[in-house]
Amino acid sequence: MKHLILGLGLGLSLLLGGCATTPSKPLTFDQLGQYSVTPLNSQTYRISFQARPNMSFGTAEEITLVKAAQTTLQQGHTFFKVLDDPSNRSQQPPRQAVVYPAPSFYPYGYYRRHPAFWPDPFYDYPQVINVDPIQVSYTIQCYKDQKSAPSDAFDARLILQSLGGKYGLSPGGQVLQPPVATSN
Repeated sequence: MKHLILGLGLGLSLLLGGCATTPSKPLTFDQLGQYSVTPLNSQTYRISFQARPNMSFGTAEEITLVKAAQTTLQQGHTFFKVLDDPSNRSQQPPRQAVVYPAPSFYPYGYYRRHPAFWPDPFYDYPQVINVDPIQVSYTIQCYKDQKSAPSDAFDARLILQSLGGKYGLSPGGQVLQPPVATSN
């Protein structure tokens, strides 16, 4: 009987532990948010990105830069420069708000005096949330070769080689599918 109870307890803990540690499927580059590429002329493009709710502003800026490199290569260019137009300068991190937990039904002191009180360590802590969705936009000017590009232009191939793999892009700018987990 003792071994049966021990076996059931172990089996239940393995079952619940296995569910808690199951990794989610990684997102592809196209699933990280919403992209918009607007051609302004044959060499100038407006790249916009609206991030998913759980993404930081810095990560969204980096993904937008990778999208600009991908667009540059897809349009037959190699170098691009982020133009210093007024719409790029006005971008700021999203507004944030502090949210406090709802007050409890019972007075605060009641829980402190109750013998079965087990305090929640995170109950009284406020949370910081983003009020606005994170949006980043760049206007880029593309160039065919390094001679025609200004000295501060980005090399799209170098960006995709260094950052593309982090977000699921090949060095050529193609979206890579995440590896399928196989069980042996």
